[in-house]
Amino acid sequence: MDFDNLCSEILKINEKIRYAGVYNTTTGKVFEKMRKEKGRLLNTEQTNNSIIHAYMRWKIRQQYSEFIGEPIYSMTKYTKINRITLPCSKNSLLLVSTEKDLEPHEIVDDILQLIEKLSDDPNYYQRTPQLNF
Repeated sequence: MDFDNLCSEILKINEKIRYAGVYNTTTGKVFEKMRKEKGRLLNTEQTNNSIIHAYMRWKIRQQYSEFIGEPIYSMTKYTKINRITLPCSKNSLLLVSTEKDLEPHEIVDDILQLIEKLSDDPNYYQRTPQLNF
């Protein structure tokens, strides 16, 4: 998957999306796009650390998948932003942050459809994400 393109396309979904970033666990790289006019809330190092911590939380969510199913996405509302976390390939985690007045559930399906459309994995199916390492 072309993560730069994915991040660019996510920003097109809604003008209130501030940031889209992908953490590739295979390479350790972070691919990101943001609306320049919005400005950063976290510097680059803080952003990278935040994404790595989100990945660790994602792995914890997968612990009980045998019983309750695989996690599809997670949403967190902060006082300044909303953040959506979801897998975008076998070894990658996507973080999307939005303005606080955009309800994250309004864009989740659009993001999932975009991931499925841009996936280069013929076996990818958006409702059964895995981050197995």
